[in-house]
Amino acid sequence: MSMVDLIIGIISFALTVMVFSYIIGDNFFFRLAVYLLVGVSAGYVAALLLTSVIIPKLIQPLFIGAMETRLLALIPLVLSAMLLAMLIPRFVRIGSIPMAYLVGVVAALTIGGVTMGTIIPQMVATVNRFAPAALLDGEGQPWLKIVDAVLVLIGTITSLLYFYFGTRKKSKGENKQPQLIEGLGKIGQVFIGITLGALFAGIYSAALVALISRIAEIWVFFGNFFRL
Repeated sequence: MSMVDLIIGIISFALTVMVFSYIIGDNFFFRLAVYLLVGVSAGYVAALLLTSVIIPKLIQPLFIGAMETRLLALIPLVLSAMLLAMLIPRFVRIGSIPMAYLVGVVAALTIGGVTMGTIIPQMVATVNRFAPAALLDGEGQPWLKIVDAVLVLIGTITSLLYFYFGTRKKSKGENKQPQLIEGLGKIGQVFIGITLGALFAGIYSAALVALISRIAEIWVFFGNFFRL
């Protein structure tokens, strides 16, 4: 074991113990480990943005690009300057223009991504499960595939109805969902609960695997350390 490996191993073991110290409650060592994680992550992201985005896509085009490229590079430069102007109370309103642009772009990308990447593929996959080729070809009994397709269809529809917030006015002035939609929404709530439970189990299993891996690395480190 080299001196560099020894130093890295000691620092790694110390940080691991500092994180595990949260078991006995919030303390200085745990907060120090969290501060180090946040600081290193922020520094890494800043360096990555500087070397991968700001310099090659903003600074360099302003100096070595063609005239059209320079003019296009002025747009993000001006918007960035307007955002930085929000740090001065007198110029807060100037930053509302690029902020509105950012919010609009993020909202459009989010809606488009959810629609094209989740909702439509989910609908297509649900419909394709009832295709005769999918029910008759391949392994397994056709009736089992039909049951599976029906369950997927019910789960998809009821899960979407769970997020339906339309109401009707009753005679007493109260707003209430139709009973059919409310009942189907409760079924969708069961499907959503099962999904969230499966996701939690997957996250817990991944965390447990990471913990076992970390303990194994510490064990190997101490084994190599005492053999020096």
